[in-house]
Amino acid sequence: MERATETTVNKFGLVIKKCCASCQHRDFDDLERRCCLLKGKHVRGNCVCENWSMNVGLNTLGCNRGKVQRRSYQLSLMEIRISEAETNARGKEVEPASVESIRRDFEAVHGSRYLLH
Repeated sequence: MERATETTVNKFGLVIKKCCASCQHRDFDDLERRCCLLKGKHVRGNCVCENWSMNVGLNTLGCNRGKVQRRSYQLSLMEIRISEAETNARGKEVEPASVESIRRDFEAVHGSRYLLH
């Protein structure tokens, strides 16, 4: 039986939404439709059942092994790469900006590119 979505906290103190999308039993079929490994049925991403268990990736989110980049940094990086691709598509050669220079420019204006360290 499905119940209303709730939240829980992982071992590093980050709030995780309990839903099929965050469950360790979530999988995808050949058509990339979400399915439950335990029930063998297709499910919606926001559903949660009594067998919900946090997936390993979310359980370790916030540990010292990685950093979470700010969405604004990711979007600005995508904008730069799209602009470079569009310029090349118009027949003008453009040298791609180095990731280091993009990071440096972003951090000069916005501060750290990381949301979580």
